[in-house]
Amino acid sequence: MTTWTGLVTYISNNYKVMNQTDKMIQMGFNLDELRTQTVYLWHLQLMDGQEDWVQIESPFARVDSTDVGAALKMVENNVCGGLGIAGEFLTIRHAAPLANLDINELERPLQLVLNTADVLENQFSGQDVF
Repeated sequence: MTTWTGLVTYISNNYKVMNQTDKMIQMGFNLDELRTQTVYLWHLQLMDGQEDWVQIESPFARVDSTDVGAALKMVENNVCGGLGIAGEFLTIRHAAPLANLDINELERPLQLVLNTADVLENQFSGQDVF
């Protein structure tokens, strides 16, 4: 899975894809207690398109209604995923180069981002925000 096309094929065969463009895959996950979580995979290109990356991102709260300092404190010891902002949402995100990406380098970070976003979403809003 060393290309975006290979990643798209893998995700389409193994996950529920809600939406897809040439640079983005939106996936939906059903979690415990009737909760859901949205995760995006973004195709990013660095060095004028010479380097392909995948960014895993999941929104968990609105920026304007969240104590960002408290959210940063909650993720300070995370091994995978950092706090980001996408539009009006705070997100957990992780990125990896596609060139030598093994399945475990996608699967485990995907689960960590998904679960961290769900915990933060529950902590800061108590409901699905997206």
